[in-house]
Amino acid sequence: MQLRLESRPVGDVLIIQCHGRIVAGNEVYTLHAYVGDSIVKYGDVVLQLDQVEFVDSSGLGALVRLMQAARSKGGDLKLSGVPPKIRKTLEMTNLLSQFETYDSVEEGITAAYLGSRYSRGKAGDARPRMLCVYESTDVSTFLREVLCSAGYNALTTASIDDARILLKATKAKLVVISARMQSVYGKPTRKVLEEIDPAVSVLILDENFATQDPGEAAAKLLSGVGSCLAGQD
Repeated sequence: MQLRLESRPVGDVLIIQCHGRIVAGNEVYTLHAYVGDSIVKYGDVVLQLDQVEFVDSSGLGALVRLMQAARSKGGDLKLSGVPPKIRKTLEMTNLLSQFETYDSVEEGITAAYLGSRYSRGKAGDARPRMLCVYESTDVSTFLREVLCSAGYNALTTASIDDARILLKATKAKLVVISARMQSVYGKPTRKVLEEIDPAVSVLILDENFATQDPGEAAAKLLSGVGSCLAGQD
């Protein structure tokens, strides 16, 4: 089966789901190009291998090279959901110890945020950390830039499930969510997030936020964020 790769960002970490085989030829070239570009952009990548059927010697070599490339840039390439057959191959070749491996993507993401790059980068960073959850990538980018320009430390995602992972990993003080995401699993999203961290504040954006005048939208956003954070003091 030809290698197929699907990715999604979870804050500053990129998750890449692999399907098929990682073998010599087009598959290895595809992996190098895709993951290599992702490392340059994100630094920390979690490679999800639970749907990978087979990895040959060339494929293992590619994984090692990509991991080394990530670490040389201060990031990392972590593996999650490694199938038993591939794990055994890594053990037999004494390569398992070269990688950080995790049973789940959630564990890999949490490890990335607890890792040395974030510890070094965030040491002494007193900016309030917050999460923005919006279904539109363009709106997410707008939210992040407005908040970062105002002195906040903002991460974005398009999924409430990923926001839950990020909340556990980062201990964010505030979650900003789209009006369309007010409920999940039949429960108010606010309650779902408070189950993870009772101290977290949740700011729900207006339903027409995406179509508002940018200046007015930014002003309302910052006003709401300020009020939420003031309420935590």
